[in-house]
Amino acid sequence: MSAVQFSIDRDSVCMGDDVASHRLTLDVRPHRTLGSLLAQALRKYRLASVGGEVSWIAEVTYGGYRRDERGLVHPPVSHALALLHVPYPEGETTIIPLSNYFLAMSLREMAERAGAAEVILNFHYLSEGARWRPEEFIARYK
Repeated sequence: MSAVQFSIDRDSVCMGDDVASHRLTLDVRPHRTLGSLLAQALRKYRLASVGGEVSWIAEVTYGGYRRDERGLVHPPVSHALALLHVPYPEGETTIIPLSNYFLAMSLREMAERAGAAEVILNFHYLSEGARWRPEEFIARYK
């Protein structure tokens, strides 16, 4: 296997952001890991900038919606890779790894796991994401 195709995509953050597709498809070396693909995406793929603190969840998905033998519909398979917190108005983005197992997985293994299905590194936008100290959270939701 000389190269495998992976797509990178992200959610739109507002109506004006829906004008063009955010999907990018790459041919990548199969021995690389999902973590290295995520690291490359964080360096080169533009996440939308918005006012206020937000977070993004990076996840890998594959397979489409499918119906099983009982007629139940199942969504694509999805594995969370990392949580990205973007402070506002300034500060450094922080990354919390959520699955070292999948981050260390080779792209070849992920492609084999997906079979013929497209594999996508998705960034899901969370419109909120300000960090709170535990006592702030407890006081608000007691």
